[in-house]
Amino acid sequence: MRVSGAEAVVAAASPFIGQGESAMLIKPFVAHLTQAELHQVMCSGFATIAGSVLVAYIAIGVNGQALISSCVMSIPASLAISKLRYPETEETLTTGRCVIPDDDEHRSANSLHAFANGAWLGLKIAGMILAALLCILAFLGLVNGLLTWWGRYLNINDPPLTVELIVGYICYPLAFLLGVPRNGDLLKVAQLIGTKLVVNEFVAYTSLQTDPAYADLSPRSRLIATYALCGFANLGSLGTQIGVLSQIAPSRGGDVSRLAVSALIAGALSTLTSASIAGLLVTDQAAYTSPSVSG
Repeated sequence: MRVSGAEAVVAAASPFIGQGESAMLIKPFVAHLTQAELHQVMCSGFATIAGSVLVAYIAIGVNGQALISSCVMSIPASLAISKLRYPETEETLTTGRCVIPDDDEHRSANSLHAFANGAWLGLKIAGMILAALLCILAFLGLVNGLLTWWGRYLNINDPPLTVELIVGYICYPLAFLLGVPRNGDLLKVAQLIGTKLVVNEFVAYTSLQTDPAYADLSPRSRLIATYALCGFANLGSLGTQIGVLSQIAPSRGGDVSRLAVSALIAGALSTLTSASIAGLLVTDQAAYTSPSVSG
């Protein structure tokens, strides 16, 4: 697949330190990444979750074994799907060798200078993430408000017409292809996937564990949903990816914004791929969803 060293480092680190921090590991190379490498770096971040939030999901009752195995399976899936979506056609700096580019502009004179540069970079990244995230969520709220207002005229009130509802119905065929039983669980799992894509996976996992509407999901459907939700591929994470990469390499901000949506879709497909494998191979689903294992 012609995976470069930079891509491999980010892919291997993503399940442990998250999408933003993993990109910092290749900070000297970000400005020199090819288009395919940028796509893969973002795709790896979207395809999995970080170890920091893994503990939080286990604490609310999500099965830890399923979460960890999903993270492991999603990384090679993200490499394959990203290369299918955006094949490498350029020469990379870290394929078979490691050429560290010169960066005299940001080279620190001493330790105090390095501390100051690191603090300033962190502040800029945090501000960029916050601003981009607020803009994306505000736009989503505007669209949901308009859809809800329009849905009242179409007598769509329970549930109200929102982006999450629309995406949930769009994901209905995906839930079927993942192997969700056709016993009434299809729409529920599709709505969970839609919530994860539009809002975030934390809200989707909380609904899966505590919402009475999902209490009657079969063990198989619950297992597949656990795998399908295990990734950062959502609209809010676009702000994180764009914010981090644009501040690390301001000259690549246009490329990052142009590739972000494609990487988001590829990352979501990578997570769904691991869910389909789990649905295909795991036969004793009750063992993976019983309280003794997940609690």
